[in-house]
Amino acid sequence: MGPSADWSRIMDRPIDNLLQTFISMIEAGAPPWRQPWANGAQGSLPLRADGQPFSGTNCWILAAVGASAGRASPYWFTFNQALGIEAPVRKGERGQHVILFKVRAAEAANDDGEVETRALKYLKTYVVFNADQLEGLPDFFRGAPAIDEDLRSRLRDEVLDAIPAEIVLGGDRAYYARATDRVHLPPPEAFISADEFQSTKAHELAHWAGGAARLNREFGKRFGDQDYAFEELIAEIAAAQLGLHLRTRPQTLSSHASYLAGWAKMLKARPGALIEASGHAQRAVDFLLQFSRPAAASLAA
Repeated sequence: MGPSADWSRIMDRPIDNLLQTFISMIEAGAPPWRQPWANGAQGSLPLRADGQPFSGTNCWILAAVGASAGRASPYWFTFNQALGIEAPVRKGERGQHVILFKVRAAEAANDDGEVETRALKYLKTYVVFNADQLEGLPDFFRGAPAIDEDLRSRLRDEVLDAIPAEIVLGGDRAYYARATDRVHLPPPEAFISADEFQSTKAHELAHWAGGAARLNREFGKRFGDQDYAFEELIAEIAAAQLGLHLRTRPQTLSSHASYLAGWAKMLKARPGALIEASGHAQRAVDFLLQFSRPAAASLAA
């Protein structure tokens, strides 16, 4: 089945350039939603000027850019938003392109020659700046407040344990079994850290969220085909985004390298599939977080 939308027809040049950069990073073995946290940095959930989190592709774009640049603040502003709080962008600072999804109504003739109104989807980019790039920044927008690590670990478990998936602990493999609708995980002590266990659990729960009784994703039924690679891409991005909510460092999957070539090939043919995968990933994250809103909000604060 594969990705269903042909985004290539509705992408402007900055978006195309952005996606080509990401494909090159995947080919080099450094998927942008996983880097640079593998080097020990910790990403944070990127926030708009009004405190609402960015979603979809923009979530991991800004998290990766912010972490790699050492940005302390999770807040991002447009040029005019910065002027609005009397904290203009410092001279010489470069912004980051992010993606705006829009829908507009247009009239077109159908097959019978009748004029009807249709919704046309299109993408464009706009530029944002991190709060660290502004002059005279109010203290409110500076680095995210520290949180007690023991409390954070308990909240992470509370968020993941609230998800009503059937979890089977044991063995040496992590996977979601469609036939039985169960998530299988090695026991926590088999992992080198709590973060590794929680991140692996998040990845498999992202697959579970796509089950027929929930989001009903049809990808990934047959191992090794393009749909399977696309489903793994969705779960990979969802786990990374969920990790931003949980403040965990993503794990390096033992089978991760085997997917890179397939992803790069798929995205070279259809670069916009990355945007579509991010959309599916965001829906999975939203679905999983609905079971534990108070704990999830405490972690994101």
